[in-house]
Amino acid sequence: MNKIFARFTIAVVIAFTAVSAYYITKLKFDYEFENFFPTDDPDLFFYKDYMDKFTPDVDFVLLGAKNESGIFDQDFLLRARKMEQEIAQLKKVRTVVSPFSAKDFALGPFGPIAIPYLHPDDESKFITDSARIYNHQKGVGSLFAPDGKSISMLIEIEPGLSKLKTDTLYAELTAITGQYTFDEFHLSGKAIGQAYYIERIKYEFAFFFSLGILLILGILILIYRSFWGVAVPLLVVLLSVVWLLGIMSMVGKAIDIMTILLPLVLFVVGIADVIHLLSRYFEEIRNGLPKLQAINVAYRQVGMATFLTSLTTALGFLTLISSSIRPVRDLGIFAAIGVFVAFFLAFSLLPAILALTKIPKLAYKEPSSIFWNRLVTKIFAQAISNPKKIVVISLMLAVVSTIGISRVEVDNFLLEDVGEGDPTRNSFEFFENNFAGVRPFDLYITSADSNTNLLSQAAVDEMLKIEDYLQTTYGVGFMVSPLNIVRSANQALNGGRDSAYAVPTEAREWKQTFSLIKRLEKRPEFSAIMTPDHLESRFSGKIKDSGGKVTKQMNEDLVKHFTEVEPLKLINFKLTGMALLIDKSNETLSINMMSGLFAAIAIVALIVGLLFRSFKIAMISILPNVLPLLVIGGIMGFFGIDLKVATSIIFGIAFGIAVDDSIHYLSKYRLERKKGRKNIFALRRTSVSTGKAIILTSLILCAGFFSLATSDFKSTFYVGVLISVTLAVAVLADLYLLPVLLMWFIKDKEKK
Repeated sequence: MNKIFARFTIAVVIAFTAVSAYYITKLKFDYEFENFFPTDDPDLFFYKDYMDKFTPDVDFVLLGAKNESGIFDQDFLLRARKMEQEIAQLKKVRTVVSPFSAKDFALGPFGPIAIPYLHPDDESKFITDSARIYNHQKGVGSLFAPDGKSISMLIEIEPGLSKLKTDTLYAELTAITGQYTFDEFHLSGKAIGQAYYIERIKYEFAFFFSLGILLILGILILIYRSFWGVAVPLLVVLLSVVWLLGIMSMVGKAIDIMTILLPLVLFVVGIADVIHLLSRYFEEIRNGLPKLQAINVAYRQVGMATFLTSLTTALGFLTLISSSIRPVRDLGIFAAIGVFVAFFLAFSLLPAILALTKIPKLAYKEPSSIFWNRLVTKIFAQAISNPKKIVVISLMLAVVSTIGISRVEVDNFLLEDVGEGDPTRNSFEFFENNFAGVRPFDLYITSADSNTNLLSQAAVDEMLKIEDYLQTTYGVGFMVSPLNIVRSANQALNGGRDSAYAVPTEAREWKQTFSLIKRLEKRPEFSAIMTPDHLESRFSGKIKDSGGKVTKQMNEDLVKHFTEVEPLKLINFKLTGMALLIDKSNETLSINMMSGLFAAIAIVALIVGLLFRSFKIAMISILPNVLPLLVIGGIMGFFGIDLKVATSIIFGIAFGIAVDDSIHYLSKYRLERKKGRKNIFALRRTSVSTGKAIILTSLILCAGFFSLATSDFKSTFYVGVLISVTLAVAVLADLYLLPVLLMWFIKDKEKK
């Protein structure tokens, strides 16, 4: 690169950096639960159609308040009711289902008469209210905790609120609830979770961006111990991140829970290319070449390997595009773009800086005096002296890991990303432990034919079977169904008596009940449960979050029960809902990611095979990089780490990054063989020449990814820890196993 072209390159880099910096100021943060639904899943289309007919099952906020001395305390009830009344006045709140709004009805001469569950203003009625609620299980498990110490409210909000409106509503809710003091108070639900995640995303993005800079600073100081050795590599990788964030903002991509990883990932991946290039440049300077010639030789010899490592790293991330979940696909796409942005700057900005600046003093430091060179020489000697031992250890590790892999299970929980002790998780667990739970449950009910009215006595009898199973076997609480309408109508016709809250059995009572229901059809409570033609309806409620695996088995048992044990003749049903989609997307993603991994392995093998024109070399290059994947799979199995969204994306990413060192090693080995050196000497020269860069870049990558273990998000934690383990095993495999395989299977008579 001549100096004129170098100056032009720097001018272009400065211009695009300015544009990127401008767009970064417009970068947004987002977390929509719906984005994690599989976009091409027929069940998603069904769910959307279902939600158009009925009330969305996720647009709610749960509020819980606890009084240690019991809920039948007038001061406690009056404060809770006042808070509920203020919340009900908020613009985006549709209705509040609470112990204070819960009523039975009696049909009087002038219309329905409301009979409330609670009488907070009249302390003398507390004993009667308590007996009525708990003897007849009125709202117990949904509005009232079984232990009599907590109450719950379900705040239904307008569906489809934008992030801004959701944030506004959350701020209004916290402003109101902050005025009241209870022994224990909790908020949970979509609006709460979304606001929490967005705030955490903002914090973690800033944290990992800063951590990435500090990490790279520390490593560069440790390696080069000079201002030049720190400033130049840092500038290249920092601009890579700036460019990528600018590009994301230009195309309207917001930062979400997946893409918060990008700055740190790009820092550590980008610096690896820079170190490999600088190491070769310094080596050529020490060999006596003038500056410009040393740049040309370094880029000519390392350039193809660096391009291939960028390609394989990008391929690792691009395995994520096989996912049907948009945030996962976006992570793969933009990470791959970022890898090539880093590659572009390493091959444009870095040589321009080298051409326009003086040769740094650190370039002349003798390699023999460097600790790393002595270390890689020792490692090579150990590998060549103990080939059988290394192969046996590798095989044993593979076998043990395979046993561990057989124990890996696919599972997920709704709030698995939030760590123990977090306030949001505490609130989630409060409702899990004291009420029906937080996980939404929805069962779509439709008549078997157009002549069957779901409110006919025969259809209701079948729905009673469904209700009994859901309550006693499945564990659904806070349940709403057409049976609520039938029971409430019958109770109203019988003076509001608690014993009359039941499905009528006599034909005359049934006729009167049905007549009253017809008068209630236009009420919103009716349309939220059943369509006007009485042909479609729902069972909706809440269950405890037992995980995707357990819930899937429960769903299979439910379907089996009503198709084999108690087959339904007049009713068809289908499970649906937000939680079901999350479970399905988790299972589908896990399968897709494994398919993408196998594709990436095949593509890398093909690339290496074409580059070296040798099927044998292609296979040899894959073995040291499959072993680390087996190891992390084994670790997951032995430590009970489930295969889920967070962990399934790790394999493709880890493979794409880990294979880089193998490519650098094989590229140098190929050059040494082309010089006519015998196999053993080519291996020694390769290990000594590339070993230092491999160890240093691997240390950087491990340190960078392991720092993700400080994240409050478990998905980020798993990415950090498991990829770090993969890379640590990969570097050992490259420096010990790879030379042994090349020594055994590549003979001197073969021309390379």
